[in-house]
Amino acid sequence: MHKLKPIIIDLVLLLIITVPAFIRILNNQYFSMHDDQHIARLFLLDQGLKQGYLYPRWVDGLGFGFGYPLYNFYPPLIYFVGEFFHILGFSLIWSIKLIIVTGFYLGAVGIYLFVKKFTNRVSGMLSATLYTYFFYHAVLIYVRGALAEFFSLAILPFVFLALENLTYKTNLRNGIFFGISIALLILSHPLIALPALLFIGLFFLYNFVKSRFNSRFIYFFIFSVLLGFSLSAFFWLPSMVERKFTLTEKILTGELASYRLHYIYPQQFIYSPWGYGGSGAGLADGVTFQLGKINIGLALMSLIFGILYFLRKKRSDSSFYFYQLTIILLFFSLFMTTEDSSFIWDRVKYLWYLQFPWRFLTFTAIFISIAGGYSVFFLFRLIEQYFQPQRLEILSRRSIYHFFVAVLVIGTIFTYQKYFKPQRYFQTNDRERTSFKEISWRISRTSYEFVPKDVKTTKSELNTTILSIKKENLPKKPYEIISGDGVVSIINNKYKEKEFFIEAKTPLSFRLNTYNFPGWKAYLNGQKVKSEDNNDFKLITISIPSGKQTIKFIFENTPVRNIANFISLVTIGFLVTLNLFQHLNLNKKQILKPRQTR
Repeated sequence: MHKLKPIIIDLVLLLIITVPAFIRILNNQYFSMHDDQHIARLFLLDQGLKQGYLYPRWVDGLGFGFGYPLYNFYPPLIYFVGEFFHILGFSLIWSIKLIIVTGFYLGAVGIYLFVKKFTNRVSGMLSATLYTYFFYHAVLIYVRGALAEFFSLAILPFVFLALENLTYKTNLRNGIFFGISIALLILSHPLIALPALLFIGLFFLYNFVKSRFNSRFIYFFIFSVLLGFSLSAFFWLPSMVERKFTLTEKILTGELASYRLHYIYPQQFIYSPWGYGGSGAGLADGVTFQLGKINIGLALMSLIFGILYFLRKKRSDSSFYFYQLTIILLFFSLFMTTEDSSFIWDRVKYLWYLQFPWRFLTFTAIFISIAGGYSVFFLFRLIEQYFQPQRLEILSRRSIYHFFVAVLVIGTIFTYQKYFKPQRYFQTNDRERTSFKEISWRISRTSYEFVPKDVKTTKSELNTTILSIKKENLPKKPYEIISGDGVVSIINNKYKEKEFFIEAKTPLSFRLNTYNFPGWKAYLNGQKVKSEDNNDFKLITISIPSGKQTIKFIFENTPVRNIANFISLVTIGFLVTLNLFQHLNLNKKQILKPRQTR
């Protein structure tokens, strides 16, 4: 209990520190954001789970009522977190809010534990504060509403922490934790996980040298990375392979989302106006990209004090080496947001899916916060070197240290908490936000990149690609008889299984009001039949002979989905078996251990 007490105190302090970042959404209202689809996505996941699908790749409602493979492409982790809260009894709206609360708190805990490992508890607290109140954090939640990217900021510190733990103690347990953290990052935001691999690789090289070229560390690192990719294969592998069947390439890597339009100008790091607008070419952005004067000031202080500390000590230690790496990665992450890095962006095509170079601020947030924590660490190490214990009592030094950091923490929160608020609030409820009209029209108009690529499109006033669908085109029921005469009864209308009983008085053309996408199969009286999609919206259409017929449409797994599922299931089975054997082996040792006599 004595060892747990400081841990509990630290966790409570971190909660207190993060509360001002989310306290303004703890009310009975909802708030505005750019990506206003989260309630609908969580609702659709919840409905899919209730229908018996452990992982519903296809959902109905979105895609203008014709459905599309949302969770075949969109990272699912945050919505499973939200579903956990929903199962506990919270509304969909409150479940989304609790995702935000969880993300802020986990991020603070992660960066605190990571920085503490190299410095001390007090510097870790300062870094956690700087990380929580970094401008980009506020932009992600209260402007963009980018919950997946926001949650990746909560997971990234744990990825680096797990890698550090693997370096410190290279064993299977730490290797598994590192692999799981990579899997969670991929399932949170694969587009952030991609550049994260570069930073992870650089941390690996640093730790490999620090471990004195320990070959065992290499083996466990490779094992962990493979483990992370295998655990998350059920998501990323089909997403990567089947993206070519959607509008993703056309919408997300071109037009207004082209990375060439979204570089940051260096002066914007110092100051760019706060706003709730969007990003565009030039300096006239409606959203801020500033780093924060406190963050910049403390990072510069860390450079000055770090140099003095090095000159005074005349040798480096592991903590100082890690600080040097942090500064290098900080400048690299900033460099990748500017137009000077265009030669990299132009050549690495997968980066185009990031859309916005300023997404590298995700990594800037980590490294500038670490540097800020180091500023007071170096400062008070210098004080200890100049003022020997006999001239300045240890208790006095600690009191001054804690007081100084407390002032910085409180000052940071007071200065930046005013930005952590929505532009506006409004009254709504779960029913309003999950109605067919809401999901099939308003929500569908804001995101449709996962619609099949051959659906008819047109150009908007901004010369961007939009679907050529009007409100009157929304489906009024799951099916439509295009020609012929018959009576249709709905037997089943789940996401991945739609079954109808038809009394066809004449041969007829039957259309399922669902986009045709790899995996959809049609069965007439149990026999597989050919379907067509020669229409503007690529809707599944089949010919049915006269008489009483049963027609079933099933969204089956493609080969790549089966392979991906198999990889993830085998990996989970391997971890469970491994854990079982370790547990049995531990019990066996305890049984065989000779008893001590008094």
